Amino acid sequence: MKEYGHEYAAFCYYAPSAFEKRGGVWPIRSGHNIAKANYSVGPRMIECYSLHVVLNGSVELQAGEEPVTLRRGDLFCLFPDRLHSYRAVEYATDSPLRLHWLAFDGPQAAELLARIGISVASPYLRGKATGELAELLSGQFAWMLEGNRPVELQLSLYRLFSLLAPPDAPGLVVAADPGWLERSEAYMKNHYMEPITVADVARHAGVHRSHFYLAFQRRYGVSPKRYLIQLRMEKAAELVRHGTLTVTEIALSLGYADLYGFSRAFGQFHGIAPTAYRQGERSNSESG
Repeated sequence: MKEYGHEYAAFCYYAPSAFEKRGGVWPIRSGHNIAKANYSVGPRMIECYSLHVVLNGSVELQAGEEPVTLRRGDLFCLFPDRLHSYRAVEYATDSPLRLHWLAFDGPQAAELLARIGISVASPYLRGKATGELAELLSGQFAWMLEGNRPVELQLSLYRLFSLLAPPDAPGLVVAADPGWLERSEAYMKNHYMEPITVADVARHAGVHRSHFYLAFQRRYGVSPKRYLIQLRMEKAAELVRHGTLTVTEIALSLGYADLYGFSRAFGQFHGIAPTAYRQGERSNSESG
C-alpha cells in the first residue's frame, strides 16, 4: 500500500480484453485501503458500477436523499453517472475504516445487481460481506494485477454475485422472458382490490423485487408501487362518486386495513379527503 492524503491504498487499473467484453460483465479496476481520520470521497460521479465492501470500521454513504451509515460486513454500490459521496465516521485509530472495491461494467451488470437486491433506490446490503467474499475479492485483485487470467476473472465475477444472491433469487433466464412484465401488470389489474404488495407481484413474475422495480419503471414510466396506488385510487374515486358505499366500506373493499390508511392515501393522491371529494361531487351535481 502507498500513503495518500487521506488513506493508505493499493489500486489496480485493469484493461478488459475483447474476449472479456463479449461476456456479460467484466472488471475495470479494484483496490483496497486503510482510511485515515479525514477520509472522504466526493461528491463525484463515475462511469461504471463499483461495489465497495466494508472490511472494518464505519462509513457514511450519501447516494440519495438521506445518508446511511454502513459497518463491517456491509457493502454498497456506486452507479454510473450518479453523484455519490462517502466518508469515514466513528473513526478509531485501533479500528480504522477499511474498504475493498471492485469496479465493473457490462450488459448484465444492472441485472446482476438487481438480482442480489441492489438498485439506485437501495444501493447497499447489510451483513453480506462474508470471509469467502473477502477472499474472492482479494483473489480477483491479484489476477487483475497479473493481467492474464480472463477466464478466472469472468468466473469469479459470477461467483461473487452468486454468493450475494438470496436463496430464492431467480435465475437470469427468467428475466429474459418477454412476457413477464405484461403478466405482472395484468396481475395487478386483476387483484389490486386485494391487499397485494409489490413483493407479491414480483413473486408472481418470478423475479427479484429490485429487478422487478427497475424493469417495470423502465417499461411503464412509473414504479410498481405507484401503479398499484394509482389503480386503487382511481377505483376509490369512482366508488366515492357513486355514493352507495361508506368511506370505510370503500377502504375495506380496496384492501386497506382501516379508514385512516385509506383516507391518507386518498388525500395524498387526489389532494383532497374522500369525504370532501364526495361532498364536492354532490355540490357539482346539484349546481348542474
